Amino acid sequence: MAADIQTQVYVLAGMLASENMLYDGLAVLSSDHFQEPILREAYELTAKLAQESPPNFPIIYKQLRNRPDSEKLLELRGTAVADSSFGYWLNALCDQQARRNYWNAAKAIQDLCRSERPVSEIRELVEERILMAGNLESADQIIPPQQAGMRAKAEFERRQAAPVKIHGVKLSRPTARNGVPGTDGFPSLDEALGGLKGGDLIIVAAETGEGKTALAQNLVRHASIHQNFQTYYQNTEMNPDEMVFRFISQMSGKSFRGIYGGTLQGAELEAVRKEFDTFAQSRVYISSLPILTPERSRGLARQFKTRYGKLDLLVIDYVGRMELESPGGKQEWQVMRDISRNCKRLAQEINACVILIAQLNEEGKLQGAKSMANEADGMFFFGPVGKEEINTCPVGATHKITNKKVRRGEKGGTIWCSFVKDRMYITEIPSDER
Repeated sequence: MAADIQTQVYVLAGMLASENMLYDGLAVLSSDHFQEPILREAYELTAKLAQESPPNFPIIYKQLRNRPDSEKLLELRGTAVADSSFGYWLNALCDQQARRNYWNAAKAIQDLCRSERPVSEIRELVEERILMAGNLESADQIIPPQQAGMRAKAEFERRQAAPVKIHGVKLSRPTARNGVPGTDGFPSLDEALGGLKGGDLIIVAAETGEGKTALAQNLVRHASIHQNFQTYYQNTEMNPDEMVFRFISQMSGKSFRGIYGGTLQGAELEAVRKEFDTFAQSRVYISSLPILTPERSRGLARQFKTRYGKLDLLVIDYVGRMELESPGGKQEWQVMRDISRNCKRLAQEINACVILIAQLNEEGKLQGAKSMANEADGMFFFGPVGKEEINTCPVGATHKITNKKVRRGEKGGTIWCSFVKDRMYITEIPSDER
């Protein structure tokens, strides 16, 4: 079956021209997709060098220019590929590989049918060849009982022997103030969720201006500043500097306004400078994305895993600014449902916990909440303490997290919190502090 050289050239040219196209390609391609030997070698070199930094055409050509067929690489230099069209060429190349696999399988099946083997044996071999040709993902997910049982038993024994019973990303830590032990974070969320786990979709919602981003950042602080889990934070509203300023305010306990406005002095200034160094050693990765679709979020997450090798937590802030590429006249609740469904699939695909931030309306309700909850493993609403709760809530509580759903537990219940807005700091207040 003849190979389409033009498609191979367009894909490789795009990968060498843009980081986005590079990591989109690396996420789905292998050297088998490139039938032209010099292009296959160029792809393999590109994939190798991308582990350190994105290569470009001059770098690739310099290392391969002494090959006998290196003149074919010059086509890459003269081929312009836009981000908007790269998906077309990438899909075309993947389709070619699939057709090639089926073509080879068909030839092998034809030879089998001409043989003198028993029909029962031919049937089994034909099914095997078709399965191999399609490279069906479902085949990889069929786990025999022996393997499933042994793997689950090993995980059970690990959990039994673990000193703590949070099996995932923990959202709280012990602290001490003036020699008095305490807790920073959200131990009740740890108890409800058992830790954030790969494949989970957690929806966190709040009214505008009531701390939805602050809460998300406090969760990330525990995961990737106080621990070594890797977080990729996709933000649609703020620039990266403001995002980091907010983290620094939480970490240092200093005024966000002072940090943002550049008005700190003396000891406060030195304390904040120290926390910038701490943040630089963290595991928090940030993108500022004014326009974000589920497809783009997925592509960026795959790029992240290809480039950095590990992704524990993906935060999408926020769903109200996400767009479907083809909404097709759907109502708002249907759009929210479809975005949530895509985010759940993404969590399972990349084996990371996805935290999806949403905005409540002025009545404290979430459009499409029921259909979104069906896709989620946990749903929590964050908001201020109500007037009727002031006399019954714990001392120091200003806000609360309401448990709307936990897939592995029971919904309901309130987690009382203190939200110090000028420090962007949120932590749980024990219920017995009255």
